[in-house]
Amino acid sequence: MVGSTPVREVVQRSKQYLLVEREKLRIQHDSGSPGPQVSAALSQLADEIVLDVYQQCLHDAKLEHLADQLVLIAHGSYGRGVLSPFSDIDLMLLHTAAAEKHINPLISQLSRDIVDVGYVLGFSARTAAETYAWAWKEIPVFTSICEARFLAGNQDHFERFFHSLRQRAMRRKNRLTNGIIAARLEEREKWGESSYLLRPNVKRSRGTLRDVQMIRWLGFANAGETDIGKLVDLGLFNEDDYRHVKRGNSFLLRLRNELHFMSGKQSQDLLDRHLQIQIADRWGYHGETGVLPVEEFMRDYFQHTGEVRYAVSHFRDTCRNRSIFGAAIDRAFSKTVDEDFKAGPYHIWIKPRALERVANSVPAVLHLMDIANQRCLRIRHQSWQAIRTAMRIRQPESPTVETTQRFLSLISQPGRLADLLRRLNELRVLEQIIPGMKHARRLLQFNQYHKFTVDAHSIRAVEAATNLIDNEDWPGDIYRAIKDKTRLHLSLLIHDLGKGFDEDHSEVGKRIAEQTADLLHMSEDDRELLGWMVHKHLLMAHTAFRHNLNDPDMLTTFASEVGTPQRLDLLVLHTIADLTAVGPGVLTDWKLNLLRELYDNTKRYFRTGELPDDPDIAVLETKNQLLTALEKAHASALSFECVKNMPPSMLRHHDADELLEELMLADKLSSADRVAVVIPRSIPDSYALEYTVIIRQDDRPIGTFSRITGALSGMGLEILRADIETVGDNLAWDRFLVNDPEAVETSDARRNAVCKAIVDYLAADEIPKPTFRRRWNRAAVKQDTGLQQLPTRVTFDNETSERSTIISLFAYDRPGLLFTIAKALANLGVVLNFAKISTHLDQVVDVFYVTELNGDKLDSPQRRQILREHLLESVQSLGQQ
Repeated sequence: MVGSTPVREVVQRSKQYLLVEREKLRIQHDSGSPGPQVSAALSQLADEIVLDVYQQCLHDAKLEHLADQLVLIAHGSYGRGVLSPFSDIDLMLLHTAAAEKHINPLISQLSRDIVDVGYVLGFSARTAAETYAWAWKEIPVFTSICEARFLAGNQDHFERFFHSLRQRAMRRKNRLTNGIIAARLEEREKWGESSYLLRPNVKRSRGTLRDVQMIRWLGFANAGETDIGKLVDLGLFNEDDYRHVKRGNSFLLRLRNELHFMSGKQSQDLLDRHLQIQIADRWGYHGETGVLPVEEFMRDYFQHTGEVRYAVSHFRDTCRNRSIFGAAIDRAFSKTVDEDFKAGPYHIWIKPRALERVANSVPAVLHLMDIANQRCLRIRHQSWQAIRTAMRIRQPESPTVETTQRFLSLISQPGRLADLLRRLNELRVLEQIIPGMKHARRLLQFNQYHKFTVDAHSIRAVEAATNLIDNEDWPGDIYRAIKDKTRLHLSLLIHDLGKGFDEDHSEVGKRIAEQTADLLHMSEDDRELLGWMVHKHLLMAHTAFRHNLNDPDMLTTFASEVGTPQRLDLLVLHTIADLTAVGPGVLTDWKLNLLRELYDNTKRYFRTGELPDDPDIAVLETKNQLLTALEKAHASALSFECVKNMPPSMLRHHDADELLEELMLADKLSSADRVAVVIPRSIPDSYALEYTVIIRQDDRPIGTFSRITGALSGMGLEILRADIETVGDNLAWDRFLVNDPEAVETSDARRNAVCKAIVDYLAADEIPKPTFRRRWNRAAVKQDTGLQQLPTRVTFDNETSERSTIISLFAYDRPGLLFTIAKALANLGVVLNFAKISTHLDQVVDVFYVTELNGDKLDSPQRRQILREHLLESVQSLGQQ
């Protein structure tokens, strides 16, 4: 080819050698070879290739005479001698100042050749002085160069450089230690703050390889040593922690190698759901009763990352630069508490004479935690160190009466309760007090909804509740009004312990709750309440998110299950905390408003006996405002009729000005040639839009909902929520919350186009067939194939509502799903009276209140079966398109 540069012989030879040898190591890995062994072999392979290329480049540049002024150094993971199949390699050419003006050709050729061989290269050329300056200025440079390893050149020069680096680092240990910790915290926040995150990055999430590396970096800054085994010999690192870290590092290296080999051509560190399934199968996990193979594999993963996390946290606190001023203040103003403890303004600690006795006593440790919690103090690291060492070697035993009393006292107060519970979980003490925690420890919930393991989620739920102490909205008012918070906090801690069994987790959880109450010597009333709260912890969410909150039958059924205002307060707080703990963005304003509506309606029913369709003062005031405004506007009789027939929920939850705008537009439906009006609105502090569609149904009571969903989906909009209401006998009043992936800011032209599409769909003689705009997402496609553990489900409920059959459909989201469901209902002549649609991540729950054309429920079992089959077939056929 004209103008092309021939590939250098050394590059061709090295490239072929890399492919052959890497394939041999893949076979070795597949045979079960340990991760560190394969990673070391990959590093040795890189050494052979890099040195071959370097010597050739040095020769070609005619710089052999400068070899004593140069040092080729591996650093970072390559310096550690630990590479994964497609890891980057980091090289530095350390040179004297005199050699600098001669080495540019060498640098250029060496960089090109190594990249051409097939490595991703990080390369720098510096003098020793420049390297030191950069290391103190940039923490990533320091953490990489402290892993420096000699490859070629002047070894004496390297030894002098590295000895000086070690000495200079230790003189700066406080600043470097704080910088390493701050940089790692920033990285953890980006990639996963919890070691129990269900889609982790095996290199950067908490408890993973980066934390193992952090031990080495902190060791170098504080003792000039990166070898963790030598840190143990120096008495700086706990020997038991070292065993756990060594096992965890081996597991994680093998896992990272597996991910890279599976990728085949690039670095892959994200352990996604479909990869979890494949690796569990490749590594021979079989699962057990109630536990999938992938859940068993991920439990092992969390076991290792949890131990690494605890070890690095302990070592980090040992190395951290303590505030001399803070420690002096603690000492100056400390007071003795209960003979064994001293408490200052910031910390509480065990007196030296009592250290061994307290550290070995679970009741005494719980007492210390209780005092720390009540006073919002941190337990000093030296005390934790002694407790942790003692508890790790202590033999498990059943809790004594004193232990349970101390635990109940601890869990009754918010303070820093969640952090202390995490400590108890780490020490394996929590599972001795509550045996069900042992099964839940690091138990995976393999779905797209939960982001954390069962034990992590449970403690996060307690944390979400305790955070309500500072909440200025209505949940905070309810939480602060509860005098004894023991039962709320305890129920949140144990509410999901029934997961991982074949039986429904709420049923198993009820038994666990009752057994826990017995172990903690709680009263019979508390035992019954705790069992009820765990058994019914999903009741309020399911009722609020899946039912018509204006249905009197629904409310009386819900109120009868709850029983008392006290239980209602506990249940709504439990629901809010549980949803918050699932992950960011789960408890949306919409869900919180629905919970508020159900809470207020039920509270009013307990107090006065009023039902949702009984208008309250606020509803009457809004109605009068609307009637007055309509009179001033000389509106038609249709608008006045709409206000009189408007459900109380619309009057209660929508602003009067908003409703007036809709009524004035609905007035146009008096004209025979006008079938529908559409009102688009922006949602404050959100990219979402709400489209309100008011339709005159006339002689077509079936199919309007499917037409609207078809129009929205056909325009490329994602339907996040849908609420439909019937006003009077002839008007459907539907609201759709949508996201427009095609526009960050939706223009007026775009909104008008969507409104026109809705009107056109409603005016068409036949329901048009929309074209769904599919967005390519490779990860989502892979997850679809791997994650569909739960099939699409359709259920019927003829008991809750006196007037309607309730159809609930659970499915994985995909373009056109809601339209497909709505059309299937319309095709079978089902009248839709109310709908509540909600989407979270890729999961959809659609709830429809329906009747036959004559107004009857779907009483026939045969009719319901036909409808179920038709819905399932429609959803399945959509998935095959």
